[in-house]
Amino acid sequence: MSKRKRLTLRQYFRAIAKVGFESFKLSPSSGIVRLADSVIQAVLPIATTYFAAMTTTALTDAYARVEGAGDQALLYVVLTASISIIMLLWGSVSGYISQKTRYKIESTIEDRMTSKFTSLPFYMYDDKDVVDLHEKARRFSYFFSYIFDTVGGMVTSVVGAVGALIALMFVSPLLAFVVFIAILPEVIIQIRLARNQARHWEGNITNRRRMNNIGWLLNESRYIAELRVYGVVQKLIAIRAALRDQDEKERIQIELKTIWWQLSANVGEALVELASLIWVTLQIIAHQQPVGQFLYVQQMVSRAIGQVGGLANQLGRVDEDLANIVDFQRFMELSEAIERDDEITHVPEEIRIDHVSFSYPKTNVQVLKDITFSIKRGQRVAIVGENGAGKSTLVKVFMGLYEPTQGSVIADGIPISEAKPESWHKHISLLGQDFANYYFATIGENVTLGDIHKKATKSAIRLAMTNAEFTEVVDKLEYGGDTFIERWMARDNDEASATELSGGQYQRLALARNFYRDSPIIVLDEPTSAIDALAEAKIFRHLFRQKNKTILIISHRLSTIQKADIVYMLKEGKIVESGTAKELTAKKGEFYRMFEGQIK
Repeated sequence: MSKRKRLTLRQYFRAIAKVGFESFKLSPSSGIVRLADSVIQAVLPIATTYFAAMTTTALTDAYARVEGAGDQALLYVVLTASISIIMLLWGSVSGYISQKTRYKIESTIEDRMTSKFTSLPFYMYDDKDVVDLHEKARRFSYFFSYIFDTVGGMVTSVVGAVGALIALMFVSPLLAFVVFIAILPEVIIQIRLARNQARHWEGNITNRRRMNNIGWLLNESRYIAELRVYGVVQKLIAIRAALRDQDEKERIQIELKTIWWQLSANVGEALVELASLIWVTLQIIAHQQPVGQFLYVQQMVSRAIGQVGGLANQLGRVDEDLANIVDFQRFMELSEAIERDDEITHVPEEIRIDHVSFSYPKTNVQVLKDITFSIKRGQRVAIVGENGAGKSTLVKVFMGLYEPTQGSVIADGIPISEAKPESWHKHISLLGQDFANYYFATIGENVTLGDIHKKATKSAIRLAMTNAEFTEVVDKLEYGGDTFIERWMARDNDEASATELSGGQYQRLALARNFYRDSPIIVLDEPTSAIDALAEAKIFRHLFRQKNKTILIISHRLSTIQKADIVYMLKEGKIVESGTAKELTAKKGEFYRMFEGQIK
């Protein structure tokens, strides 16, 4: 995946327009109100300044006893006050619309991002470039509504600055031109600064990910025991601090390179503002111009400079995020998993792994090499081998999560790569080494998430927990199955409503979910690694008692392997031995050497 290119000026403004357009599609009425808000906030202050200047002139005339000047002054005061009241009322309406718009945009973009991420082909989750792109896209999505508000603010600044310059042209076109030239450098400097900061952010994404991971570890209560026992807390804090300081130092260095340019631009603006005030003062003295013109020119020049300064800051803040819109678009355009037409409508009588080889994307290393074997319905098959032999990868290929580089997995004559994934997965229950713990849910809810299409009953939940040897744990809890499995989820400070399970108990809960699913094909990848031997024996007794269940097991426990009808021994991605555990033990080959300690 190529490195992101710097946005051209055309791409930059197209990105701004795209954010505005996408936001407008999400909430048209809010977009119209936001646009109106931008214009109103820009125009009404100019009108206020105009009437304030007219009030000053009228008051001066009234002081000089000019007939009717007092009435004019009162009229201008009323008009100025009326505009201020309108602005206050409009501000309340605008604030409400802005909050509503922000919520709608944030929630919609978040849902789109999540939907996209969960629809990618499985191999992409192992691709670092895709993971980096996802992180950049998420970063942009967080700021999507913020950018929409900023774009609205930019419209306000542009309209306000242009309005002020037009207002100055009625006094002196030359003065308006000089002010326009004076305010350009600040915009250019801010855009360059923001782009340098964007390149800095992108170049340090890995270090920033390391820093965030350390912060997450230090704030996870479940890891504190190990961190403190090993005495690594201060070490991790020091590493995080070093990464953070390095990141901040580089960012400050970028700002220091432009600070003198910024100071020069600010001094230039101040001199132009001073010169304009001197000029208008001389005009009033020499040519008897209205006294209110001083206030008018002072406010218009100040407003033009202030609005462009605000625009420059907004461009600076938004430039980095707008640059990330390219990453957001690229992520949203990633190919999703291909839609399949075939369906596996019934439980397969035979599943054949047919000459399957597999290499992970962007690597030339074969993890699986020409694997071939069949599984009959109701058969219990064990896959064994040392760590790194390819067992878990084989399970992922079997599940259809990865497509083989060569060969295929065939269920009753239908290659699963050509069938709809959901039609295959509905026949399978999976308990892998990395199983999900739904911390937001109670124990009972965790169990029912094994099959969301089944009507949940207390008896079905109870049976699943019994088969997983988990009821003894649940019955000791005050709220039983209604207990949350994360202490921070306790209801209204009722500590008894939540608990924290041990590693083995979490695994039993995952097994209960597996039993609740009650699928005809069961895939178990080290399903009882954290469970004691006695409980494991009872669990497998429940498992193997079920008739017509096809079971594929990966385990390092001989007691589990011995229950299989056939065992396949993997070494370096190849099947090197097969047979029953008793037959393989008698051979005294690779299987025997691996389990020799347990056999004796």
